Amino acid sequence: MEKEILYKYFEGIASPEEEDAVYRWLDASSENEGELLKEREFFDAMILAGSMEEDIAGKSVISGVIQVPLIRPWMRDVLKIAVAVAITVACGLYFYVSEKKEMLAAMNTVTVPAGQRVNLKLSDGTTVWLNARSEMVYPAVFSGTKREVKLDGEGYFEVEHDKECPFVVHTQKCDIEVLGTKFNVEAYSDSEEFSTSLMEGSVKVTDNAALSASVLLRPDQEVHFKDGRLLVSSIGDYDHFRWRDGLVCFNDVAFNELMKRFEKCYGISIVIENKNLEEYSCSGKFRISDGLDNALRILQRNAKYTFERNEDNSIVYIK
Repeated sequence: MEKEILYKYFEGIASPEEEDAVYRWLDASSENEGELLKEREFFDAMILAGSMEEDIAGKSVISGVIQVPLIRPWMRDVLKIAVAVAITVACGLYFYVSEKKEMLAAMNTVTVPAGQRVNLKLSDGTTVWLNARSEMVYPAVFSGTKREVKLDGEGYFEVEHDKECPFVVHTQKCDIEVLGTKFNVEAYSDSEEFSTSLMEGSVKVTDNAALSASVLLRPDQEVHFKDGRLLVSSIGDYDHFRWRDGLVCFNDVAFNELMKRFEKCYGISIVIENKNLEEYSCSGKFRISDGLDNALRILQRNAKYTFERNEDNSIVYIK
C-alpha cells in the first residue's frame, strides 16, 4: 500500500475509493494490520515533531550556536497531552481496525418463504432477486480479492463490474464466477437440477466435484448439470425468468414438468395419480401470489382431474 494513501487516510482526506483500497489491503493479510499501526505511529511522531519545531521557531543564534528556549512547565503539560492524544489515536485506530475486520467478517442470511420473492442490493452495488424457497449468505461488506456469496435456490444477478475483484456464486454443485454481467442461477440443494443462464457479459461455471471441468458461457447461452456433466445450450424461453415479476410462465410444457416448478415455488409435494395427464402439455402464466390452488383450478378447464391435499397440507394429490 502506498504510504501517501495511508497518510491521507490518517488525515481524514482520503477519497472513498482510497478508503476502500485501504480496507481491502488491510483485510488481505494480518501482516498489513501491523504495518498500518506502525505507519500510524510514525505519522503521529511526525505531527509531534512538527509541533515542537513550531514551538522553537523563536530560537536565537549566539556565536553560531542554536539556543533552544527552556521548556516551561506549561509546555511539558502540552507535550504530555499531545503524547496522550497520539496514544489514544493509535489505540482508537487499533480498535477501529478490529471492528472493521469484524464487520467485514459479518455474514448476512436472507431466506425467502414459499410463494414469495425478494430483491436486495449488495454493498458493491450488485442487485439480486431471490426466488421462492431460496437462501443466500453474503458478507455485510465485500473485502479481499473476490466478492463471494452462497446460494441455495434460484437467484437472478446483475453484477457491478470490477475486473480486480471477481464476483463468485457458490452453490452445492457448481461455482459461477463473473466480472460484471446479468445471469440467472437455479440450484436448489434438494433437487438434482442445476442451471445457469446468461443474459449479458460472460460467466465461468465450474463443477465442484471436478474442478478441471468448467465452461465459459456467452450471452443467450445456458448450462445444465445432467448425468454428471455440464451441457451448454441456447436459452429457449426468456419467460422462464419472469419469476422476478411474480409470474410463472410456461409454453407447451408437459404437465408433470409444470408440477415440478410448482413444487419448487410453493414448497409442497405434488403426486400425479391421473395417468391421462402424462401426455398433456399446457401453456399460460400465473401470478405466484394467487397460490397453487388457483393455478390448479384454472388448468382443470382443459384437463380432467381433481386434486386434494393431505391433512397437514404438505402433499397435493392429483387424481
